[in-house]
Amino acid sequence: MTTSIESRTIVVTTHQVEEIQDVLTDVMFINRGRIVFDCSMEQFESRYLEVMVNPEEIAAARALKPIHERQVFGRSILLFDRVERQQLAALGDVRTPSIADLFVAVLSNQSGAAQGGAR
Repeated sequence: MTTSIESRTIVVTTHQVEEIQDVLTDVMFINRGRIVFDCSMEQFESRYLEVMVNPEEIAAARALKPIHERQVFGRSILLFDRVERQQLAALGDVRTPSIADLFVAVLSNQSGAAQGGAR
């Protein structure tokens, strides 16, 4: 007896990614018809971290070359690719970024150098 398991791909397009983030296996960003980012959720969760940086640590955080920086309520939030969590923890509060935050970072950097999973 032979058992066959078929694999299926479902493509979901949404601006409300937070609502479906927990069921995704892969994430892809498309800008103007071109794939600009493509990685598995496993890669996303292991590679990308963001830090709400303590004000006195901002220079040290910027020295680690974040891929994006934004301001929220007067605090700097920096997004990093492939920087160790322990190293970032010394600079402030560390968390996994939302897919939406990574999307903004990737599209903001389109005029600059490509990063990690970007194509």
